[in-house]
Amino acid sequence: MSDNKNKKGLTEEDYIRKHLSEQEDINKNFNDGDVNDGFSYVESNKEANKISDLEYFTQDVNTLPCGKFYQPGTLIKVRAANVKEIQAYSMVDDTNFYDIVEKMDDILQSCIRVKYPDGKIGSFLDIKDQDRLYLIFLIRELTFQQGNTLSVNKKCKCGNELTIELKRQHFIFYQEDENLKEYFDEKTKSYYFKLVNGKEYVLTPPNIGLKKSFTDYILKENAEDRKPNLSFLKIIPFMLPNRTAITYDGIKAKLKEFESMDDVSFQFLNSAVDKMKFGIKELYKICECGEEVHTEMQFPNGASAIFVIHDAFESYIKK
Repeated sequence: MSDNKNKKGLTEEDYIRKHLSEQEDINKNFNDGDVNDGFSYVESNKEANKISDLEYFTQDVNTLPCGKFYQPGTLIKVRAANVKEIQAYSMVDDTNFYDIVEKMDDILQSCIRVKYPDGKIGSFLDIKDQDRLYLIFLIRELTFQQGNTLSVNKKCKCGNELTIELKRQHFIFYQEDENLKEYFDEKTKSYYFKLVNGKEYVLTPPNIGLKKSFTDYILKENAEDRKPNLSFLKIIPFMLPNRTAITYDGIKAKLKEFESMDDVSFQFLNSAVDKMKFGIKELYKICECGEEVHTEMQFPNGASAIFVIHDAFESYIKK
């Protein structure tokens, strides 16, 4: 896999294969009072202080790509990244998927809290893995409100060249596969399937905590020159609902179960997980001619440029 491909997008399978071979007045002018975008300032410091002495915003989980998988009333508390956090992120290696995800998770750990309907506070580990990028760009919007936008250029059919900013209003999410909808259980926020072989399975997109456990497993296996089972790593995280972690030994036990799985179950699960695409699919903007212009989700100047200003020398030098 080329370095250029790493800069353009985050592909976990690419990563696996490669490893085998915070700010003042953050409430000002953020969303111009647009109630419909699911974003509101936490006006009461008393409420915010239950989480931290910093100012947070409240993000409705229903606006997230995986919003339907959170229990009703769950809120995401978000704040801007501070200088120290940006400094740490600046050392990200654009060519290393693991390092990119790790640095993103460090930002999420600092800037994200989860508030449950019963008032309990959770962490970024409870966030669905496929919501990571959306929240990273939300934090970026809070952090850089006076400009410093990331954008890509794309030509419209009419000949106009559009500048599409990497902002929430330009994101298109993957839509839920029509074949999955009837199997969604509102109580458990997961999919429930009965197969022709008599087996029953519950699947749901994994959260960040669980994915981190599997990433640690991949690294350990790789360090010890063992080749992980890629189909296992693809499917099993979706089969562990409500888990935020699993031990190395626990993963090994699940691997044994997976390897003894019958063919009908494997074929079905492999196909079902393929259908569970959520997150940001692409970018779009409406041209002056009225045409919607679409382009792939990508990171101009690499993933490091999300929080590190690419042309800071030219932008900030006093001439």
